[in-house]
Amino acid sequence: MRANDEKVAPGRKADPDAVIQRYQELHNLERTGREFGITRERVRQIVNRAGISTARVLKPKPEREERLCKECGAPVNSSHALYCETHRKEKHKRRYRAIKADPEKYAHWRELLKKYDKRRKQRTNEDPMTA
Repeated sequence: MRANDEKVAPGRKADPDAVIQRYQELHNLERTGREFGITRERVRQIVNRAGISTARVLKPKPEREERLCKECGAPVNSSHALYCETHRKEKHKRRYRAIKADPEKYAHWRELLKKYDKRRKQRTNEDPMTA
């Protein structure tokens, strides 16, 4: 029974002690409310008045294994990167160095850049916001 020996008012549909006990079993405001014919907000009020928190309990995230740089073994701060900051920049430089070393690849690359620049200029000229 309750410590202050209050009786349930005739207008109430549910005994607060029963609601609290059922909430502790279910940990679900909606289902508890449905069982007693009251709203989940009313269940929350009754449970909070008893000093029980209705806040969601967050599950701990599973631990991910630490990603290491393929080149030097240093920890990588990104979930998708293969190299650390230092080696990522190096790999980027190496790629363009390889393109520049091959005259055919370099010519093709320059043509693509020119084509992209033309398209960008056309888009900016046709943009109604600038006119």
